[in-house]
Amino acid sequence: MKFLLHSIVLFSFTLPLQAQHLLVDSPEGCDIVMSSPDGDLDYAGDGGLLLNETGYSSLEYFCSFTPKALYQWQVYDVTTHVGQCQMPGPEFVPQLFTIVRDPDQPGVISIFTGDAEPLRFYNCAS
Repeated sequence: MKFLLHSIVLFSFTLPLQAQHLLVDSPEGCDIVMSSPDGDLDYAGDGGLLLNETGYSSLEYFCSFTPKALYQWQVYDVTTHVGQCQMPGPEFVPQLFTIVRDPDQPGVISIFTGDAEPLRFYNCAS
């Protein structure tokens, strides 16, 4: 009984941490984002990109995609998503996103958009 109770409590605390990912477009961005309660706004205000399950954005730039992306690194996984990017103006650009998760690069998400190099996002430990 005591073991069961301990397991339930441990599971309830680890689940939100596993489900929550904070992903930024530079390893140095993690230090900025994690340094203060408004670190994500500071980082986005300086042009840094933040990634979540429905897209990535900075303060005046936003790309959204569907379906939602899952960020886990247990197996090599490639998914393709449709969406759009919005810039100030407003200006909209249709976009295709290919998201790659590789267990050989844990904590790194690569997003291919048709440019020569993919966007890379890094998981910040929370």
